[in-house]
Amino acid sequence: MTGSILIPCHRCGRQVQSSQVRDGRCLDCRVEVALEELRAEHARLWRKRERYRAKGANAESVGRQIAKTEDRMAERIRELVPNQEEAVEHLRKALEQARGARYDIRRS
Repeated sequence: MTGSILIPCHRCGRQVQSSQVRDGRCLDCRVEVALEELRAEHARLWRKRERYRAKGANAESVGRQIAKTEDRMAERIRELVPNQEEAVEHLRKALEQARGARYDIRRS
């Protein structure tokens, strides 16, 4: 440890080193916030692909849209996370979260 001061993240409340906090948020929360809309888009496209498949329609183009969304998620994470291994772990968690949320019922 470099002797950094521990401060709470304003979003999650977790104690993190002050050097990792930006705008009052820890790195995990900054990544989470930055990916919110892309995760929602990913879930929407995934449900759309499932609907197409259920009807026997060609879902190939939707699969390509999902891949592009995942690429955008990876790019956004790379912008925020300087460490390559950490970035990969954040992407894995983000995709796991997005895939897990694809069947959540949206409340509008």
